[in-house]
Parts: sequence; C-alpha cells; structure tokens
Amino acid sequence: MTFIHRLSDLFHKVEKFIAIILCLTMLISLSLGVFFRYVLSAPLNWSDETAIFSLVWLTFIGGSLGIKTQSSAAVTLFMDRFSGKIKTILFGLGLLAALVFVAYIFYLSIIWISSPSIMLQRSNSMRLPMIIPYLSVPVSFFFMTIHSIDLMAKNFLDKREAL
Repeated sequence: MTFIHRLSDLFHKVEKFIAIILCLTMLISLSLGVFFRYVLSAPLNWSDETAIFSLVWLTFIGGSLGIKTQSSAAVTLFMDRFSGKIKTILFGLGLLAALVFVAYIFYLSIIWISSPSIMLQRSNSMRLPMIIPYLSVPVSFFFMTIHSIDLMAKNFLDKREAL
C-alpha cells in the first residue's frame, strides 16, 4: 500500500497548492470588484462569478484536505469509550463507511458530468463552460477516495500512524 500512501501524499501537496491559488484568486477578484465598483464607479461583471467558482472549488478541495489530515468534525463520545483492537476495528468500520460514501458520490458525479447537457451550459457573466466549476465534485471526491483508502490501510497495517 505504499503506492496509495505516496499517491495520497502527492494529491495532498497538489491540493494545498490549489487551495492557495484559489484563495488568492478569491482575494484578488473580490478586491478588484470592490475597487472598480466603489472607487472607479465601473463595476466588473466577472469578479463575483470568479470568486463564487473559486469558493466552490475551495470548498470541495478543503473537504478532501480535511479527510487527509483527519481534521474533519467528528463526535468521538462513543469512540472514546473503547481502546485497543476494538477501537481500531470501529475506526476501520467508520473509514469503510466513509470510503463507500465517497466512492459512491464520485461514481454519481462521473455520471452527472458525462451527461450531454452539461457541456452546453455556460455561466452568466463570463460565459465560462459550466463543466469547469462542476468538475470540482468528481475531482475532489476522487482525491477523497484515495485519501480514504490510504487511511484504511494505515488503520489496519500501521496502528500508530492512523490513530
């Protein structure tokens, strides 16, 4: 499973880079929008849409980063009552449930993206093909699937690193 671990780490680095770029894009587009609207009295029609699409991508990429770093919100009241092998098994079952969910959403998003009507849709202001913001779903859920497989492997192969 070292291949999955290396792949997960590579995707993690790519996700962090993409998140930084998306944050900068949001900052710059919203700042330009405010400057042009209130200082120059000439509003930009693309700045809000750019920020919205960046936020959509950032949200899904952030969800994937949360899975990789195990920093997603969790209620551990039940899990804290156990230790040792039982805790490892219960944690693994939770990871398995998450993996099944993430893989299923990835599968559904591929079907959704593959529909012919998606290619015809364009955004209002920039006339950007809507496939670009829509791709945030399958891309991020693919990353989440890889991260979930990596966490499951860590849970059952190397207990010290997973828990």
